[in-house]
Amino acid sequence: MSDKNSHLNTLLSNDKKWQHSYEQPIPYAPLVQLANNNWVVPQHFLRYKHTLESVNEVLESIEFSAHFRVLAAQKGDEIYLQVAVLSPDNYKKSGHQNADKAKKLLFGRRWIVEENLPTSELIQTAFLALKVAREHEVRELFQLKQNDAVSTPFNNHHDLPVMAQNPELVIQAQHNNDINDLISRIVFADSTVELTSHQVINEQQHLYTVKLHCDNAQLNEFNNKTIAFLTTGSSTNHFLHGFITALVNTSNDYVNEQFKYQGFARFSKNVAVESIGKLSIAMRSPNTVDLCSMGKQEANQLNFEIDSGRAPQGCGQAIGGFLAAHGIEQPENAHLYPNYL
Repeated sequence: MSDKNSHLNTLLSNDKKWQHSYEQPIPYAPLVQLANNNWVVPQHFLRYKHTLESVNEVLESIEFSAHFRVLAAQKGDEIYLQVAVLSPDNYKKSGHQNADKAKKLLFGRRWIVEENLPTSELIQTAFLALKVAREHEVRELFQLKQNDAVSTPFNNHHDLPVMAQNPELVIQAQHNNDINDLISRIVFADSTVELTSHQVINEQQHLYTVKLHCDNAQLNEFNNKTIAFLTTGSSTNHFLHGFITALVNTSNDYVNEQFKYQGFARFSKNVAVESIGKLSIAMRSPNTVDLCSMGKQEANQLNFEIDSGRAPQGCGQAIGGFLAAHGIEQPENAHLYPNYL
């Protein structure tokens, strides 16, 4: 085998520093040769120290829809991601003047970025933030005509405490089974929908196919889309829950295919699952990761720092009660939390 030190030099820049300032190999970190003969240091042998600058550097390599932008910001010592959304007003009537041109600037929830977060997990946090932001939009695009009014029953702004305190208003023992009437009252992205097929698989499984008639939705994966989904019952309520789940899944599938880091769509169905498994084995198997005794000590210390640092501050009593409820006095990994449990 070639001298690993020479391959390590190929991973360094001209001034002999690691390729990214925010991630550094631990002492005695192993080099692993991949099936394509490239050499890498696996991420679990890197120590991370992210800053606002480094987070922005990572975000610059992410590609996605122009209407959704992942931003990094800092408040005090806390770095976080937030999605900016440029979107039509989902609650403005489509007949409103310039409704198709007017855009609102909105911001999603904050996603905390720990200093030692692996870069791969940082990228996946941005990925998840985009999925959640788009789901928010999808839920507001679903409208239901009821009693000469229009509601958005799946939006995220309903008063959950009020519903919890008055469950009899939202939980019903029986539901209507008139799917055709329901379909006539559904609007998605300011357009009607059409039930094109209903197949009874068995008493508890129904397969529906629905055609969306929108053709100018900003979330363009829905334009003239045909969606099929299974429900576990025949009621209109089962249909509604199955339909919104299918709509959200459609949005998630779009993100899976379109979200790219350095041009690579990690979650696309074009990525071979078995090949990912082989790559993981190559970078984690003791047969390929030849750690010396000093390297094992450094790796164990790194793992200890990461795992022990994740314990939430001030929650020792609550965690103690959580363990006691399961009949556990000390978890197997109690050594990670010497000042906690």
